[in-house]
Amino acid sequence: METTPERSTIRKSEFWKTLLGTSAIAGVIMVSPAFAAETAAEKTNEEQPTQITTQVATTAAAAAAEATDAPEEVIVVVGKPTTYANNATDNVMIEQESTAASVLSVIDNLPGVNISEGGTFGSDDWSTTVNMRGFTVGLSEQQIGMTIDGLPNGNSNYGGGSKANRYIDFENLARAEVSQGTSDISSASHEALGGTINFVTNNPLDDQRLRASLSIGDHNARRYYFRYDTGHLTDSTTAYLSYSRQSNDAWIGLAGGTERDHISAKFVSELDNWTITGRFSWDDANEDNFQRISLAQFEENPDWDRLTDTITGIPYVDQAYRPSWSTLRNNYFAYLRAAYEDDALKATITPYYHVQKGRGDWVPQYIVDVVGGATSKPSGVRDLHTGPNTIYGGSFGGSYSFVDAAGTPLAPIDGCTARLTFPYGGGGAADNPACYQAGANPASSYRHTHYNKQRMGLTADAQYEIAENNILRGGLWWERADRDESRDWHRIIDPRSSHQFDEAAYWRQYDRNFITNTFMLYGEDTLTLGDLTLNGGLRKFFVDLTRKDNFGLESASKVNSDSKILFTAGAVYEATDEVELFTGFSQNYAAIKDNIIEGSAAINGVDGEKADNYDLGLRVRNDWLRASLTGYYINFKNRIVGIPVGDISGIDYASQIDTVYQNVGGIDSKGIEASISADITDSWNLYSSLTLNDSKYNETIGNVTKDKKVALSPEFQLVGTLSYQNDGIFGGVSAKHIGKRWGDFANTERLPASTIFDLWIGYDIEMQNGPSNMRVSLNVNNLMDKRYLGGGTPGGYFIGTGRQVMANITFDY
Repeated sequence: METTPERSTIRKSEFWKTLLGTSAIAGVIMVSPAFAAETAAEKTNEEQPTQITTQVATTAAAAAAEATDAPEEVIVVVGKPTTYANNATDNVMIEQESTAASVLSVIDNLPGVNISEGGTFGSDDWSTTVNMRGFTVGLSEQQIGMTIDGLPNGNSNYGGGSKANRYIDFENLARAEVSQGTSDISSASHEALGGTINFVTNNPLDDQRLRASLSIGDHNARRYYFRYDTGHLTDSTTAYLSYSRQSNDAWIGLAGGTERDHISAKFVSELDNWTITGRFSWDDANEDNFQRISLAQFEENPDWDRLTDTITGIPYVDQAYRPSWSTLRNNYFAYLRAAYEDDALKATITPYYHVQKGRGDWVPQYIVDVVGGATSKPSGVRDLHTGPNTIYGGSFGGSYSFVDAAGTPLAPIDGCTARLTFPYGGGGAADNPACYQAGANPASSYRHTHYNKQRMGLTADAQYEIAENNILRGGLWWERADRDESRDWHRIIDPRSSHQFDEAAYWRQYDRNFITNTFMLYGEDTLTLGDLTLNGGLRKFFVDLTRKDNFGLESASKVNSDSKILFTAGAVYEATDEVELFTGFSQNYAAIKDNIIEGSAAINGVDGEKADNYDLGLRVRNDWLRASLTGYYINFKNRIVGIPVGDISGIDYASQIDTVYQNVGGIDSKGIEASISADITDSWNLYSSLTLNDSKYNETIGNVTKDKKVALSPEFQLVGTLSYQNDGIFGGVSAKHIGKRWGDFANTERLPASTIFDLWIGYDIEMQNGPSNMRVSLNVNNLMDKRYLGGGTPGGYFIGTGRQVMANITFDY
């Protein structure tokens, strides 16, 4: 692989000193010879903080040289010294997952991180939960930032958010970078209280190549992936275009599943001091969901989430029909990055654009008797799935589940005591067909919540070396997010036979618009004094939110959620060529999100959330060993909690309960994270990570009690991975143990511990005729088919995914 004149060759000792500033451990990168050249290019030639040239060959680089007869000099990716815990995935972590997996799954073995996915191959966003240092991304909270090539994902919540798997195909991922706690000052996120996860896409190859991949697995899983790398379109420009299609059935029961299509394109042009990068992705997903269950239900039957496979014709029972619990999402995302670098100045500017269209589906067991509302479409409402009989606005005035032959609502027989028992403990007399006269027909609804969002934004960053030992850095992030959310109710045409519905809604319950304007400024100074590097910085968020009722029935409301000035500081000390000590402090901020102002309840006096993060640790790295140890303390303040006003049994389909939001103290977290990666021979690598976490609520209010452990936060995690690579054969086995943890706010439900094993094996073949390379592989996740509880919300838990087997064959031309 050729290097550019700007990149310098350094000695081995200098290389390791520089490399000490990278993530806590990068692990050994294992690449089989047949794919070494392509993998080395894809995994190391992406958007980098720093690139250096060295004559020291890592396992991957040596394999690349062997496969391509390349010179000994290779490109090795390194990062800048960091004053915070910063871990990155290696190639072994990527090979551990099947090509059908979500990109979120690759970070699960890193210290401090726990990824819980309820769907096969991460195919259900509804049941996906991320935990890190007592912070959560899930259905009820979004406290960890996510970025794509350093750009914001537009939040990670279910209603209107998009996690990283909506932007990146698994095969197009170069690596994921996890900055726990005191994340980089430039992190462009509203949610980075507990840190930031940055997913980096790989770059186009220097050589022309067509890759075709087929994966087949359990639960009728199918995946097709094609990617064409153009090679050098000009002396300075390379590009690729990829497409994938994926489908699988639900792993629980006999109904429901997921379909996903994804297109991605990227180009890179290197022009003297400038590098221009552009990327586009389109993702279309249709996912049937899984349901949370109680600990008692799991103990009763750990194989069933209490959703059903068949239509019974009883609306109360059929509200649990899995194919009616659906997530539909369509995402477009594009950016154009211009990066400049000379001897003293580095600068980047990146405008981006994102469009999301989506829908969430449920099947309420009744028809709503709407009170009030308008029969003519208000001027501000889009003509979406409405008809001449649609009611706009109004309120819930009652409901009915059975009608006579003429469609007239029926009431149950007086004094009927017959009751159903499933789901949600059974309903009342009005829900049981046995409480109606013969000839009663079922009536129910199909409820759609529509999510539409447009984001446009810009990030800019500049670093200037004012002296050999002093670097000034500054930058900004600007974004305007325009989000629409509406909800409509459709009559199910014949509840006795299917869940198909009338395209014209009978009720448009609400239609709202939310605009969020964000502006972040930051500055940082880094000073190097011999082996000691010091940095300090300031940043501030300016955030304004506006809510508008498109029916015109409520006045517009505005909320300001600016932060105070936030401070960061840290130090890195290179004790030896192989040992580095670091410490860091940062104040992280999460602005009020637009979902908090969705309803009509007031949020006067509510402030944004803030977390003070402290890190102290060391990193060790030499020719065969990479290790890290980090201690941390986090004081999370102003935690925003929604407190329901009222009560209702089952699911509150019509949002009859108002939610009042309050700042309720927060969380104190402290713990230790450690990891080690050792090359025990030229072919074998041993990796392990340990997490000890103690997260407690620091104030009593509502259903939260001071000094109780944070619900669903893992307290003990241990990972062990043994991997092998030699002469085209690669594989490994990995185990992750999660200790017992508390599942509810009151700490009355202790969730059982679990140990999950993964196994993978593959072979790369250099072909003489036809394709240039062929790879065959087999991945088995949850090898022992262990039943365990994954993520969820306090008191309600998703069942962890059962065993998943996926075989893959890939050809390169």
